[in-house]
Amino acid sequence: MNTKEMSGGCPMAKIENISDRILGYIRKILKIKYGNEKPLRIFHTKTIGLVEGELKTEKGLPESLRVGLFKQDEPYKVWIRFTNGSPKVSEDINKSARGMAIKVLDVKSSGYLDEDPEGNTQDIILFTNSFFAPGVGEFQPAGVKLALPHFPQVIGAAFTILTGALIDGIRFFFSAPIRTPNVLEEMYYSATPYSFGENKAIKWHARPLKTITSVMPKYPEKDFLHDRMKRDLSEDAKEEISFALLIQFHVNDETEPIDDTTVIWKTPFHRVATITVPKQNIDTPERHKKDLDLTYSPGHSMIEHAPLGSVNAVRRKVYKILAKERLEHS
Repeated sequence: MNTKEMSGGCPMAKIENISDRILGYIRKILKIKYGNEKPLRIFHTKTIGLVEGELKTEKGLPESLRVGLFKQDEPYKVWIRFTNGSPKVSEDINKSARGMAIKVLDVKSSGYLDEDPEGNTQDIILFTNSFFAPGVGEFQPAGVKLALPHFPQVIGAAFTILTGALIDGIRFFFSAPIRTPNVLEEMYYSATPYSFGENKAIKWHARPLKTITSVMPKYPEKDFLHDRMKRDLSEDAKEEISFALLIQFHVNDETEPIDDTTVIWKTPFHRVATITVPKQNIDTPERHKKDLDLTYSPGHSMIEHAPLGSVNAVRRKVYKILAKERLEHS
């Protein structure tokens, strides 16, 4: 797949321009927040829990679905980072998009995109919304400014959204944040599209297999989501934690557009793998360090599952540069 196809046909010069504008603004915010200290991640700053698990291809998968990751029957090791989407380390009761970033290790492919310090990996980045911000244009830098507010830039950003993408802007910014009693009982979506071998496109989806039993605590502690994950993965837990990994195919450019990620695809889901999270201690110094060192990006990908569309093209560049700068910060 060539660069033009990956970027949804959007000119690379435009993608570079949008990416540079976003990077410039984010660097200003990081400087304001952290000064000369090592910065945390700009989005999905708070880790609810980093867990170790395995991903295994479904038995009896039809040949048409045995593509890329799913050619292999042996299980893969995975690192999964569950997060609050806020740019602040805030209390878990606060509304926020919730993230589930999956890093599949030691994948085998004829080619890979961006280098990952973890080796040959496939990152599957999901969150609790089935759509994303509109494609590359004035909305993307404006959306970043609203998500990372710094007056007076917010005024211009709000004006851009209200005059240029009113419906999509309101829909995205007011529906993405949620409250949840347990991130292990949420459904997660890629929102943006990816390749599935040659000439096919998909969106990813993870669906919990855990029994949904959690209710919101009456007096929630600031880290209650982390505490519940720790409890659900303890030796005393009665149920194994697992997720079904599903894919949803692009069929028609009008009903499943590649470059307009505000359109929710309605095509059927196909289960391709199961992700299992065994009992474990998520509160060790080693796990904390691993969380700080990991980087996730749409560009950490085998070519069979390459990111598609202009939104992913911008994310790929921005994530790569910010991760490099964060890890290299002394």
